[in-house]
Amino acid sequence: MLRSSPKECDAWRLEERRKEARYTLVLRAGLLEQDGRSFFCLVRNISVSGLELKFYTRPMLNADAVLRVADEPPVKGRIVWINEDRAGISFHEELDAPTLLRVQQKLRPNRRRAIPRMSVEASACLRAAGRIRQAVVCDISSLGARVRTDSPPLSAGDRMVVELTDLPSINAYVRWSDGDECGLSFETPIPMQIIAHWLEGRIRVIP
Repeated sequence: MLRSSPKECDAWRLEERRKEARYTLVLRAGLLEQDGRSFFCLVRNISVSGLELKFYTRPMLNADAVLRVADEPPVKGRIVWINEDRAGISFHEELDAPTLLRVQQKLRPNRRRAIPRMSVEASACLRAAGRIRQAVVCDISSLGARVRTDSPPLSAGDRMVVELTDLPSINAYVRWSDGDECGLSFETPIPMQIIAHWLEGRIRVIP
């Protein structure tokens, strides 16, 4: 099992201080589903017959898998090779040209909608305007999260510090609010390898 190293967390803290968005690979993220489990991965290359991905949790070789990218229908295939932290998927059915083009566009670094969210249930502490709120994280990605909070509710634009077990503090702001739920955007994206490792053991529902 892969684990985040102290150097990775230190690099993230430095990035948080500098407020520089350098993690472009995170915007090529997908969800790999295999044997009833879901994992974040990074899609590196894709063609009509297959793709190459970078993984953080090792998949099973010579076994069926499903890849989800943004709002595209899931793509089914088989893991046909693994080399260190890379793997290759051969699709069961070739992608048609329009589908391949849409997927390639959604893998571009400037497409925020291409970021998948993982359903999860985890406790969080929100520090905003001198008040501490307890919250439950309902889903999360490298760029943000949906949380359920106690009263009083948060409002769009509110800024805060999010504290999660085993992660450094995260600066965020509220993008939307609806009753006791709200959507948070992280000021600095969490590196994919860190969020992927943090999710291990916390996943509640496969989307």
